Amino acid sequence: MARRRLSEAIRWQIIGMHATGASFKAIGRQLGYHYTVISRLVRKHRQTGAVKDRPQSGRPRVTSEREDRALLRIIRREPFSTSTVLKRAWLPNRHLSTRTVRNRLKAAGMAARRVIKRPRLTDDHKRRRLAWCLARQRWNLRTWRRIHWSDESRFLLHVTDGRLRVWRHRNTAYTPRNIRQTVPFGGGSVMVWGCTQFPMTAR
Repeated sequence: MARRRLSEAIRWQIIGMHATGASFKAIGRQLGYHYTVISRLVRKHRQTGAVKDRPQSGRPRVTSEREDRALLRIIRREPFSTSTVLKRAWLPNRHLSTRTVRNRLKAAGMAARRVIKRPRLTDDHKRRRLAWCLARQRWNLRTWRRIHWSDESRFLLHVTDGRLRVWRHRNTAYTPRNIRQTVPFGGGSVMVWGCTQFPMTAR
């Protein structure tokens, strides 16, 4: 059977056909609906006297589309703000939860993610880097082969700089296996410097 939404006219037609003695299956075959659809409609009519759908359950939406766009404008100005700060800046006179803020941003395709950290560049840094690149944009392979590239890395001897997490049961925070031992000042580190020359063969 075709699964189509019943119009109000069709619904009253079904009620009338059932009142004349037609069975659920007979009405369904004639109108192209499964007999269970017919039986549910008749049962609802007996209980309520109406054929319209009841109001859908669920909490109504507390913000309008215009208000949601205002939240996105705030995010564009202050992308590092927390949901608590956004709630106060968005609609300060409304009682909204931070979950509402996160839901609206999620619906707009946005999510809180880890921030990528890079060295801060001033306008002077940017101009100098651009000038460096423009001065060498016509270098050929023979010229690049004369350049040595160097870099350095820091290796910690005991712990990492990042925040660590541990999977454990409740009240087991001080169990030896759940404790990461530390030493003063991180236990020291080793700086490694190296350099390499531009590959001799082009790929």
